[in-house]
Amino acid sequence: MYSINHVLRYFKFIFLGVVLLISCDNGENSVNEKLNTTQQNPEIPLLAVKPPIPGLDIPFKTYSISTSKGYTIETPKGTTVDIPANAFVDKNGKTITGDVDIKFREFHDASEIIASGIPMHNPQTGEFMETAGMFEIKGEYEGEEIFIKGDKEIQVNLASYNEGDNFNFYKLGSKDCRWEEKGTAKATVNLNKKVRLLELENKMAQKPIGPRKHKNIKNYVFDLQVNYDMYPELKPFKGIVWEYAGKGEDPEKNNWIFSSNWDEINLNQNPTGYYELVLTNSKKKFTTLVRPVLNDKDYDKALALFNQSKLKEYNKIKAEQLAERKRLDMQADIQRNFSINGFGIYNWDVWHNPDRTKCIAKPQFDELAKVDINNTNISYFLVSKGRKAVVKYSNETLAKFSFNPSDNNSLLAVLPEGKVAIFSAYDFKQLDVEKIKNSDTLMRMATSTKTIKSLDDLNNIIDHAMS
Repeated sequence: MYSINHVLRYFKFIFLGVVLLISCDNGENSVNEKLNTTQQNPEIPLLAVKPPIPGLDIPFKTYSISTSKGYTIETPKGTTVDIPANAFVDKNGKTITGDVDIKFREFHDASEIIASGIPMHNPQTGEFMETAGMFEIKGEYEGEEIFIKGDKEIQVNLASYNEGDNFNFYKLGSKDCRWEEKGTAKATVNLNKKVRLLELENKMAQKPIGPRKHKNIKNYVFDLQVNYDMYPELKPFKGIVWEYAGKGEDPEKNNWIFSSNWDEINLNQNPTGYYELVLTNSKKKFTTLVRPVLNDKDYDKALALFNQSKLKEYNKIKAEQLAERKRLDMQADIQRNFSINGFGIYNWDVWHNPDRTKCIAKPQFDELAKVDINNTNISYFLVSKGRKAVVKYSNETLAKFSFNPSDNNSLLAVLPEGKVAIFSAYDFKQLDVEKIKNSDTLMRMATSTKTIKSLDDLNNIIDHAMS
């Protein structure tokens, strides 16, 4: 028979467990993951995936995939996700047939990390992460959660904008929001980007050469006396004189071609608009590049036709190639590769120790903020390491604030209703590091006049804060 104290302790444990499940359920699939017992210590802040800015989060891109076929997802950043055939089961372990929805999103810098609300620090040790790329992946079938089959793996080749091989691979615990190390691998070259750029370079459209008037002639000009009964295919060129294009053998320096009889004449237009002229007989062969020269009447007709067809087609192809080049330029030059057997949040990261300057941060807001300093809905984010490291603080944890004076730091306070106040990199540089150690440190926060409504807005705020 239980005493009242036993019962109270039992219900206290259950209540805490429910809070953890609600605060950090990220949809990850590991069904046997145990609760980290350190989370039961009330002195350790609870971690949660909680976007701090109302209405702003990193959206998932949904891909409809046939389970009977393998499929490769490619993102604008250059990430590829290789999904094998027949890879999914339902909650009862039954293989799923038909189309499933795979949802994927990725995070690469401070604005995306802040907007996502994914914790990137360990409040127990003070350690924090510098990311080389993070992603979340999950799947559904007819609105129900799905799981990766036990003998299958998904290969994720994550775009990364950080060089170096000191980053390990981590998975965020679905119950305790603690990062569990899964392994490591060397960064690899993004071969897809490299190959496609090379192919594109080799196929870049060259502007076609338009028709020429007599008065625009610069090079040597000659005529062809052709037996059109023998070469009817050359009749469209009757009456046209030809200008040496400056490439190939120069007719002016090879007068012998005009005293020879040629058994065969070939005129073939190349993609640039020039014509390759090939003259052959039983003894000799002459090859050069030429372009037609027209009289005024024929020129006007030819120019109109040129603008309507060749130039229009060139401009279309050129625009498509430039758009593809721009798309490829946005992709990362390297990838980090790992195979996963469960959905969830994963991260390529390096942990940094908390051996930094410690102080008791005391933010002070201006009138524009219109907020009580004790408002519990304020979230603070220290951004450093070139926007790749983000440490979250609250009013309760600012007493343990720390930073590395050698880094480019900025502190952002996300206020209710999407406002942001900043203590900039310049402000950090004005601090007397020796005087503030383990002491109250006043941080006068400047409030942005712009409400954060998009990731671009947040990016602009961070850029300003870091400058």
